[in-house]
Amino acid sequence: MIFAAPWALAGLVLAGIPILLHLLARREPPTVVFPATRYLADAARLHQRRLQLQHLLLLLLRTLLIVSLVGAAAGPSWPTPGVGTHAPTAAVLILDNSLSSGAIQGGVPVLDGLRAAARAVLDRATSDDRLWLLTADGVPRPGSAAGLRTVVDSAAVSVVRLELGRAVQVAADLLATADRQGETVVVTDLQRTALAGAPTRPGPIAVLRPETPPVPNAGLSRLITGSQPWSADGGAVGVMVTGSGERARPVSVRLGNRPAKQLLVPVGGQGSVHLTAPAGWWTLEAALDPDELRLDDTRATAVRVAPAARVAWQPGDRFLATALDVLTQNGRVAPGGDVSAGALGSGPAAIVLPPADPAAIGALNRALASRGSRWRFGDLELTPTATDSGPWLGRERVLRRHRLSFQGSAPSDVLVTAGGEPWAARSGRFILVGSRFDPAWTTLPLSAGFVPFVDALVNRAARGELAQLEAAPGGPALVPDRVTTVASGSRRWSVEGGAAFRPAEPGVYYLLADRDTVGALSANPDPRESDLARASDSEVRALWPGARLGGLDQASALAFRTGARSDLRGPLLWLAFGLALGEVGLASVRRRTR
Repeated sequence: MIFAAPWALAGLVLAGIPILLHLLARREPPTVVFPATRYLADAARLHQRRLQLQHLLLLLLRTLLIVSLVGAAAGPSWPTPGVGTHAPTAAVLILDNSLSSGAIQGGVPVLDGLRAAARAVLDRATSDDRLWLLTADGVPRPGSAAGLRTVVDSAAVSVVRLELGRAVQVAADLLATADRQGETVVVTDLQRTALAGAPTRPGPIAVLRPETPPVPNAGLSRLITGSQPWSADGGAVGVMVTGSGERARPVSVRLGNRPAKQLLVPVGGQGSVHLTAPAGWWTLEAALDPDELRLDDTRATAVRVAPAARVAWQPGDRFLATALDVLTQNGRVAPGGDVSAGALGSGPAAIVLPPADPAAIGALNRALASRGSRWRFGDLELTPTATDSGPWLGRERVLRRHRLSFQGSAPSDVLVTAGGEPWAARSGRFILVGSRFDPAWTTLPLSAGFVPFVDALVNRAARGELAQLEAAPGGPALVPDRVTTVASGSRRWSVEGGAAFRPAEPGVYYLLADRDTVGALSANPDPRESDLARASDSEVRALWPGARLGGLDQASALAFRTGARSDLRGPLLWLAFGLALGEVGLASVRRRTR
């Protein structure tokens, strides 16, 4: 039991007043009994016993009356979950307004029900509570119940995915800093895919979710454009659909403002269509027929159309020559002098490998310097290592390599690292690779990723296009070192090369180095948002033992149960009222008896 005003308990000393008065009233003068009055004394003695009993009862009633009044003034309360008020509590309210909350169910968005439940939680809060609100943007907002209610009312469906596991971990960290008992209240549509990474001991937690089954839904999960850039013959576009349902869904695919092409794609499967366009950068968009969740029905990316790279190479570089022969047969490259592969050459672009003879390194470095390259070949390293997985190349074994050194303050345009050090780097239109394409130097020529890697070096890095990046809205994407500006339509963002850029909205963002377009960033909703299947109560309780689960209409009953207490002031005042009536009645009877 706790007291709102414990200082009032000092009034309990007043309960001694009736006892003191009773003791004083018992002081009587000595009595002398005459024989003539002896009979009357015996009769009065029996009556006196009744009066003493009434007196003791009256003493007890008055003492209890004072105790109950003082107790009520002290404001006592008793822990009783779900009943009455609650003690001052620290609470983090998580409102899951991620993309899936935009699904229409029963004619209204799911988010409307989530907002109503969040408001009901805040309505139970008191001015003594310490509150935070956490939404899909991941920013914990402290505030009063009234202030956070305004944020809840204005919360819209966000294209940013909310990982419930991470959000609960943030809530647990916040509550750990609070100076009072705390709990987490999660208001969510409870997507099963959103529970990844959840802490197993988040503290007291209540989970409020819809009780009706989710609506069927399908969404576009991926656009596959193949190797870039496309040649004049165009390229094949793969479209993947995810979600629930068995029937095929109609999809329209459009390249720029050219006429759209239609295809049927089964849910959980992939369809393909061939598109052509003139040379340049193009925005590729795919769209599903509208369903109950509209925000995942479109997806966009960028493709580059350019003539096949004209490449010169030495037949003596056996593995490199074989890869380029394959690319020639597929129309990805053509014989010519635009790009020299394997050696520096005299063309405007080159993929430069270290010479087989280490004595030739000095002459090669001088030639690179005269051509304006800021990268040089350094000492030969014979300690085996591996390339670090990245967008250009996966993990491959490196047995020997020349270290690459940058002539400047900070290295730039590093494409691939090995053991944390540069292994492939770009300077202008020259690409330096630290190892020869030979099994004695690296296992790369024997792997399935060798031909795509050579294709990327020739058609993208050496020709000026650096990157085609993908990110979810709100997620980070590391832009290449040369990039100075990110553009989408008429909007421009100045960026620092090598830093992270976070697209706020879905769409295609072009990466500019001054006026040159050197890549594109495609921002699309996380495909996991299309899977509306909910986690079961048993799955949630297995993840968070002791979690309180309920429907959205149970928000008032489930929230703040950790600090819920019954207020005893009312019962004590009613007890005092009853005692006062009893005291008045007993005193009246005693007077009449006298």
